[in-house]
Amino acid sequence: MKYMADEDAALALKSAGDLSALSTKKVLVLGATGMVGSVLSYALDRAGAFVTAAGRDAKLLEERFKDAQIKTMEIFDVTNPVIIRQAVTSDSFDFIVDCAAPADPRTALEEPVEVLRDNFFGLDNVLSVLAEDVKAAERRGRKAETPVVLFVSSNAIYGHDEEGAACEKCSGVIDFTCPFGAYAVSKGASEALGAAYSRQYGLDVRVARPGIVYGPEFIPGDTRAFAVVFSKAVAGKDLTLPEGLAGLRGEVTYVSDCVAGLLAILARGEEGAYNVSNSEAEIDLATAIKGVAKEAGVEVKEEACGLPKCSEGSCCGGSSSSCCTGKEGSECCKGKDECCGKEEDKGECACGCDQDPCGCAKPSSKECSDGSCCGGSSSSCCTEKEGSECCKGKDECCGKEEGGHHFPRLVQLNCEKLRKLGWDPQIGPEDGISLSLKALKK
Repeated sequence: MKYMADEDAALALKSAGDLSALSTKKVLVLGATGMVGSVLSYALDRAGAFVTAAGRDAKLLEERFKDAQIKTMEIFDVTNPVIIRQAVTSDSFDFIVDCAAPADPRTALEEPVEVLRDNFFGLDNVLSVLAEDVKAAERRGRKAETPVVLFVSSNAIYGHDEEGAACEKCSGVIDFTCPFGAYAVSKGASEALGAAYSRQYGLDVRVARPGIVYGPEFIPGDTRAFAVVFSKAVAGKDLTLPEGLAGLRGEVTYVSDCVAGLLAILARGEEGAYNVSNSEAEIDLATAIKGVAKEAGVEVKEEACGLPKCSEGSCCGGSSSSCCTGKEGSECCKGKDECCGKEEDKGECACGCDQDPCGCAKPSSKECSDGSCCGGSSSSCCTEKEGSECCKGKDECCGKEEGGHHFPRLVQLNCEKLRKLGWDPQIGPEDGISLSLKALKK
């Protein structure tokens, strides 16, 4: 039986428009074992391209492509320039797609250095090889023919404080000290790097900025919200509905529609950035969890606190190891709470162990008018006093305990630029949830 990505690849081709420009072309996909990378590899193969799927896990590569006519290549470290040079020069590629970087919250929290390095240096290693080809051709008085490079970025680069749907020219504020800041900064810095190579060496570097993408092809252990929810539901476990999630809405894009966008950018796009998000698939996230539960036949339990709790009942902003009651023999802090969780009932930062990782006590930190600590911008404060600035949204930088839920920033994306290429997303939330659960149950 073929890996489930092949079915979603077939759906992607229906939404991507004319892909004749990809037929017989040679494409290297870095990060091909991930959800987007694997479906993209299968879709390119269906479009008539000759695909080389590269990933760092040889076992996963075998599992995901053993029944496909797709060449695989193990690249265990994208930050190693020698390895990337060997990969890029192993064939005369027409396109190189770079989606080789971890995207799950746990990795962003626990290995931020690796996240930064994989994104920035991985792309730099690819582009530096092509830049050398350009310089070598110029010395011979020739024009180098270099492959188109597509870097898969993220909506995280828009940061906080965006009003309305963000277009490709919009920008927001990124908190560099937030645990998830490394992911956003690495994507933004990589985009800047690509633009710099384009200006200096004339390379065709294109950027895709997906929003919230979901589907059944996630890697085991993925801690992104939909991956956690799907895994628990398929295992027959009840789901939890974190407090404050009700009414929180976001655009969710099924993986086949996201891949269709990448195909359109490769086949008919040009240098520059493109948002990739299905604006017609906006959904209440609490409703999404309930929809998964209904489809899977499990229950939904409401949780008093969307974040892990200390033993005395307060809300921790990070893992349970950050709880400390101060009682003799109790489990005390193993480390600081790295994410600015806010205890709603007391209006104070729930840092635990008398630590202050949220910076509540620092004069430079942003505070709500009631003295509590804002995890993000001042627009996240709400005192309920008449005339006061009230909540425009939750703190998007939220802590997560293993098995919990974390939804990424719910920024809306303006995708008119991509739609002008003929991209036409087809899968709504209900269909996407149903497709995911059916695939995972096989």
